[in-house]
Amino acid sequence: MQVLARQLSCSSVRRLVAARALLPRAVVAQAPRAFGTSADDATLDGLEDRLKAAYGTIEELIEKRVAIKKDTQQAAKRHQTDLENETKYGCSKLAMNYLQIPDNLQRAADAVKADDMAEDKELKKMHAGVLQMQKVVSQALKSLGISKMEVEGATFDPQMHEAMFAMEMPGKDPNTIFHIMEPGYMIHDRCLRAAKVGVVRG
Repeated sequence: MQVLARQLSCSSVRRLVAARALLPRAVVAQAPRAFGTSADDATLDGLEDRLKAAYGTIEELIEKRVAIKKDTQQAAKRHQTDLENETKYGCSKLAMNYLQIPDNLQRAADAVKADDMAEDKELKKMHAGVLQMQKVVSQALKSLGISKMEVEGATFDPQMHEAMFAMEMPGKDPNTIFHIMEPGYMIHDRCLRAAKVGVVRG
């Protein structure tokens, strides 16, 4: 019956369903000529029952076909979503390891004081090279959909931030971020690495 269901076109199935009520009447109208006995009438009734059963089977197959089509469409949508997620977030683990690069560059840049650079031209040149490298790394991460969080002054969010300590800060709203120990990063619309921060105690 599965082979029959695949072969039936939509138009042919509609014609079969439309003929449900007509076919038995046509057969009954011709029955006296063909048979003419009560035994023949019983045979005709049996044929009508089998015809009704066949129609029921066809309708069941049509319903199954519709259900299978819906399942196939949903599976295709899930597959497309999985592909998009893999494209957007597939590099997350690798990117986590590479975040050490911008971290170390930032530490190197922060370690140099302005007074020291004023006295040492070579140190100033090296510092400029570090800043340039930071820009290159930032652009490379941006091409992967990775961006640095801007969290100072923002309200603490446990999904995006990791509170390392809390203290009272006069003039600042409770539960806001006032210090960044380690920057956080986003990959598209997801948190790649939570920012480690200091929070104003309420």
